[in-house]
Amino acid sequence: MSTPSPPTIKPLTILFAPLDTWGHINACHGLADLLRQRGHRPVFALDIGYQGKLAKYGYEEYILKRDVDQQQDGRDFWADFVTKYKDCYRLAPEAIMASSTVDGFTIMFENYRQLDRQYRQCLDRVRPDLIVIDSYIGSPTLTNARVGAGDGCIIPWVWLCSAAPQSFLHSPKLPPAWSGLPLDSDQNKWLEFREKYNQVFSDLHHRISQWFVESGARPLSTNRSDINILHPESPYLNIYTYPEELDYYQELKPLPGNWLRIDGSVRETGDTFEIPDQLLARKTSDEKLVFFTIGSYGASNIDLMKRITGILGKSRHRFIVATGPLHRQYQLPANQWGRPFLPQTAVLPLVDLVIAHGGNNTVCETFYYGKPMLVMPMSSDQLDNAQRIHELGLGLRLNPYHCTDGELLAAVDRLATDQGLAARMRMIGETIRMNRQRNGQLAAELIENICK
Repeated sequence: MSTPSPPTIKPLTILFAPLDTWGHINACHGLADLLRQRGHRPVFALDIGYQGKLAKYGYEEYILKRDVDQQQDGRDFWADFVTKYKDCYRLAPEAIMASSTVDGFTIMFENYRQLDRQYRQCLDRVRPDLIVIDSYIGSPTLTNARVGAGDGCIIPWVWLCSAAPQSFLHSPKLPPAWSGLPLDSDQNKWLEFREKYNQVFSDLHHRISQWFVESGARPLSTNRSDINILHPESPYLNIYTYPEELDYYQELKPLPGNWLRIDGSVRETGDTFEIPDQLLARKTSDEKLVFFTIGSYGASNIDLMKRITGILGKSRHRFIVATGPLHRQYQLPANQWGRPFLPQTAVLPLVDLVIAHGGNNTVCETFYYGKPMLVMPMSSDQLDNAQRIHELGLGLRLNPYHCTDGELLAAVDRLATDQGLAARMRMIGETIRMNRQRNGQLAAELIENICK
């Protein structure tokens, strides 16, 4: 890899404001690594539940304290949210969207309103030259922040879109976001889903837009095709993270000049991982090593974790499992080893196959390390990622609730032993890793140019 060129401007203080989920925080972490290499000072505004998670990598943290009602005696609020809606994820995508998704986004909106004063204090304390926001929900405090009091200059900001790009970039030539519909499916179904989208999100869209107006900012777009986009587009720069192998926007919808795609925003953690003795002892010539993760939120669904690990217990292959925050409530079969949280970027290079929920950060990291995927999506952009990987032949898609034991075991065996697919994914990973510094340098230079 080539050494990145030094910045052509003075070092910048860059405030990162990610949504309080691991995927968004990790994507910001990856971009912050690239900017720090160029001499800039990234600072993270983090929910208190993530305190210390980035400080251990040398980053400054400004901690935001959630509402007392959401602390729930130290329990993870979003884990409880998933538990509450666990039966919802068995339903069709439009039913999931109308229940769990819109309720979750409403909570995110209320959180931003509650944190408004703390974000203002953060801006006064950090005094950033630029803000990077990674969120579904807009905050006028962040997108309309000013240097100094009164009519001071607006602080420029970048929108980092680390979910699947359909969540932010719409095209009539593509299936609607969060539908999981195939590219070659009946377009009447696309129209029906979009109409449902408009109905479900119209009230929340109006509330957020009204908040922007009350705060002295411009309202959100009222284009019906954008009714579910609850964050304004940055006039400066918008970056979405998606492997080129999966991306269809370059051909179907030429991007505006203020949009940039990068293959991913993969973190440099320095973490290490050794395959546990328990799994090494079981190794034979035909047993493959598989990493199973459905994210910390997905793993909060104990019934689902028991179901999938129970089926995988019948497999001849070995499994490293991200067991999640409620890991004490179930036990793993003998062919599996797990921990609540694992250094994913250290585990991925060691395995032959990844079984995952299809969160965009995990997809980008899996492609970065060139591994085939069995995607078992539950909601939102996971459904779109799963379908895209499936229809391109880069993995398979299975419903984690409704697949049979035989279907899951056959899919694992097929993907783990497909040497042609393994070779294809290795080449994709090599290309992404080779281009990492070049793409990162381009993103960094565009960010720097904003502040010239």
